[in-house]
Amino acid sequence: MLAAENRISRFYDEKGNLCDFAGMPYAIPAIASAAAKRLFGYRPKVPMISYRARRQIEHILSPESRMVEFGSGNSTRWFASRVSFLLSVEDLPDWYEHVQQQLEERRIANVKHVLRSAETYADLSDIEDGSLHFALVDGTDREGCVRAVVPKLKPDGWLYLDNTDKDMAFPDGDLRRAEKALREAVSLRGGSLRCFSDFSPTNFFVEQGMLARL
Repeated sequence: MLAAENRISRFYDEKGNLCDFAGMPYAIPAIASAAAKRLFGYRPKVPMISYRARRQIEHILSPESRMVEFGSGNSTRWFASRVSFLLSVEDLPDWYEHVQQQLEERRIANVKHVLRSAETYADLSDIEDGSLHFALVDGTDREGCVRAVVPKLKPDGWLYLDNTDKDMAFPDGDLRRAEKALREAVSLRGGSLRCFSDFSPTNFFVEQGMLARL
């Protein structure tokens, strides 16, 4: 839902960043998918993130990639078809069962789909340091997830943090702390950071996400 008081217009994210000229054409599929969701309950089987970020991530991933996503959903099948191993973490029991049923029906075998409590959501103690190529953080305890996953990424590994323009009224909130943790990791590891103020599927308004190379 669009919170009008949090943005100048649909073409700005909640930090006040205007979608650039190259991103404007994505307003068309965004509004089409938003209408399809509203009228028919249809959601495209892709990650609900920036169109341009998704295109770049698709080039990053390979059949040898190992990754983790915090927050399962339509993204899970999309990622599973592009990587060798995916750890998918979820904390909502009903949604977990929904996604798990999809994985079982399609006999997708390269996904470890786990249901966690809020207290253990970000736990990656069973993942070897420096063993992952990519991580998507889009769920509960985003600060904890960022801090837990950074050591697990290979040198030049990638991390996408979604919704980094949200909760701007809460400077000490989880999203603000997660962004700070990501920027610190980029600095410490000599990485790079790209911000996408962009449209995404089913949302006819601009949001920001951050893609870091670490």
